[in-house]
Amino acid sequence: MGNDRKGADYADPVNSVEAILEQLQQGETLVRDVDDAAAAAAARRQLRCLAASVGSNTSSGPSLRSMISALSVLSRLCDQKFITFSYSDILIAWRVIYIDTQLLKACCALSIPSDGHVDQTATLRRCIRDLDLALIVAGATSLSKHQPCHALILALQSRLLDRGPQDIEHKVQPCASSDDTRARKRLKTTPAESMKPIFMTVSQADSRIVEYDFSQAPTLMDLSSIDSSVRSKPFIVRGYAQRTGWSAVQSDGGQGSWCSVNHLLKAAGPARVVPVEVGANYTGADWGQDMMLWSDFLRHCRWHQAVIPNEDSHSESENGLGSSQVVLYMAQHDLASQFPALQQDYRLPDYVYTCPSAAKDWPDYKPPATEDGVITNLWVGPAGTISPPHHDAYYNCFVQAVGYKEVWVLSPHLCPRKDVQSPLSSCEDKFAFDKATTKASIAETLMTNTASMDVFDKTVSIRSDIKAAASNAILGPGDLLYMPPGWWHSLRSLTRSFSVSTWF
Repeated sequence: MGNDRKGADYADPVNSVEAILEQLQQGETLVRDVDDAAAAAAARRQLRCLAASVGSNTSSGPSLRSMISALSVLSRLCDQKFITFSYSDILIAWRVIYIDTQLLKACCALSIPSDGHVDQTATLRRCIRDLDLALIVAGATSLSKHQPCHALILALQSRLLDRGPQDIEHKVQPCASSDDTRARKRLKTTPAESMKPIFMTVSQADSRIVEYDFSQAPTLMDLSSIDSSVRSKPFIVRGYAQRTGWSAVQSDGGQGSWCSVNHLLKAAGPARVVPVEVGANYTGADWGQDMMLWSDFLRHCRWHQAVIPNEDSHSESENGLGSSQVVLYMAQHDLASQFPALQQDYRLPDYVYTCPSAAKDWPDYKPPATEDGVITNLWVGPAGTISPPHHDAYYNCFVQAVGYKEVWVLSPHLCPRKDVQSPLSSCEDKFAFDKATTKASIAETLMTNTASMDVFDKTVSIRSDIKAAASNAILGPGDLLYMPPGWWHSLRSLTRSFSVSTWF
């Protein structure tokens, strides 16, 4: 494997710093064959000079702290590029410069001798945050720079924990990612029937989504068949994750359980930040985005408390979310790539390997343009969050790992409409999905395939033909929802929720 040597270099914190500094001093690490702007070229030269200074082993603590300040200025220059241009228009060189700047800052922080007089806690935490931004904002994984980011995060966390407990109640070592897969046993995670919460569907639909027990679910061959009728409509497989070895769905908070706040904190380690959406619904006027500590986000979602759903499925009191509290939600984020330890807790559903052809309702289907043809995202949040009706361009396997959600689906040839005609009722004009030319903000991009109506609000009068064609269901821990491309779907969290979505 081409990355074996790098993996060995990054296994030890000291070797990690030396290996990364050596690479940062070489021009080829900053992307070749790119028509850089003059400013980018100047920034690259400055970065290489700073890397050479750190690598000379003659820098003192004060000079290293001065270099961290200089690198922070370079980071702000990159930030301006990210703010000024849409993501697709940013030169790759600026993304690489940003990533390498954070790597070098981390190397500087780790090279500062501990003299006992200057508290480096704030610097270490800031470097961890900035490396997270390199992964999240600059796309370090897509540029094959994620390994040094993860290696330095682990080294910084180790140094940080030497100074005392941080975000975690007890001093623990962060979970390093591993290629080893632990033995998976059949998990007994289904709660007793008497303990299962009972929810009533409230979305406006006249039928239920087709569902199967695991033993009777469609097989890989059923979905691979060219003339498969099963593949063309959504269906649910109850208890899929329990029967396929997902430790994430264990309800008793055991090893690998995503119900366990301690496991989720240890998988990340201290000082990690994640992207969150602000507002219960991304079509709302108050919707926005922010970055926050992973530990603070879990605390906001009351992950340390047991979920005791009320009989009223509209209630959010089990999460402590009053009407005045801001709703935070992590949506469509590859959290397992950011926190690799989580990858041990689940596995991709077999259905993603069916290599499906284009659906009749979505003839322009093409699989994701990734190395393995798959895109995996995690969704985390409290009760009360709603994803309005929208459609995706890919097949989707959506697995509910923690908590309960109500899901509503509608065929691609229809469009969610209110009973009273309005400008929003033109499916052709309002909801055309133009992937190739979309250059808007994230919020605007989301709206290109989204209908602005709440199917869970019974006071909204929906056209009778839409209601008759729609289906709904309640998803519980371990349930898998299969969905073909183009199908409208809307989801509502009934409790705190952790879900895995896999496009293929």
